[in-house]
Amino acid sequence: MKLRLGFVLRVLGTAAGLAYIATRVDLDAASTALRTIPYATFAAVIALVAANVVVGALRWRVLMRAYGATVIPALPRLVYLYFVAFFYNNYLPGAVAGDVGRGVVTRDAFVAEGATGALAVVLVERALGLFALFALLAVGLATAGDAIDTRDLWLWTALGCVGSCVLVIGIAAARRLAPYLPKFLATYATRLPELRDRGAFVIAALLSIGTQALIAAAGWLLLAALAPIDLASSLLVVPLAAATTFLPITVGGAGAREAVYVALCGRLFGMPEADALAASLGLWLAHLVVGGAGGLAQLAARRRP
Repeated sequence: MKLRLGFVLRVLGTAAGLAYIATRVDLDAASTALRTIPYATFAAVIALVAANVVVGALRWRVLMRAYGATVIPALPRLVYLYFVAFFYNNYLPGAVAGDVGRGVVTRDAFVAEGATGALAVVLVERALGLFALFALLAVGLATAGDAIDTRDLWLWTALGCVGSCVLVIGIAAARRLAPYLPKFLATYATRLPELRDRGAFVIAALLSIGTQALIAAAGWLLLAALAPIDLASSLLVVPLAAATTFLPITVGGAGAREAVYVALCGRLFGMPEADALAASLGLWLAHLVVGGAGGLAQLAARRRP
């Protein structure tokens, strides 16, 4: 029943976001704006999103080493698993199904901790991605001119950075904190892996910024195709919109992401709502194309003897 209620909640959350956009934006104008984006721009955006997946797989491998994994799969295997997970994260409600799958499939990487250790690494990876998004948002805020009112965004940036840092530090210190935790939490805390290689962890954090920078560049290409917006200014919108994919009440951030684009692009840049929606839908389309490639890759693998 909990699973069913959660599924219904996510579907309703996505529907509410899309309904909000449908009642606020001229969809015909948005469709026209979407068609004006050059095909070459779409191709570049899809390539950047795919590159984000590849770099994400590399980050995953580095984090496994940082947390003491003993049997780390080869990078091509991890890239394949990441593309498959990208399919599930973008096509199923919650945006976490693929990540859970990655953790379970790689449970043999941790002899002692098993699936718990593998899932913990995936969770740290997600937290680092969230931190990188808000770090890029902070860069955009720091470089924004006086002509743009960014006061409200500083609060979201601070909350996002603090929240993701607390999650990462909490997992790293879980074993030390286990004696002070309630029994049901201590049982899981003692099975979490310890951070063994701080250098590898720093590299993983830098790779996280690289993955999100690729998505930010993809979002900027779409915005720049519709309005004279520079890369630094786009960092005020794209990272915050990308953070909606972490929301557990939507399908891949759909609806919430579009609402962020429409609200912020209009307020910050005076961009027509239809154009902002077109830019958001273009980035969503690129995610669906790359995710679809992951789904096809899994089908092809299952058909091989």
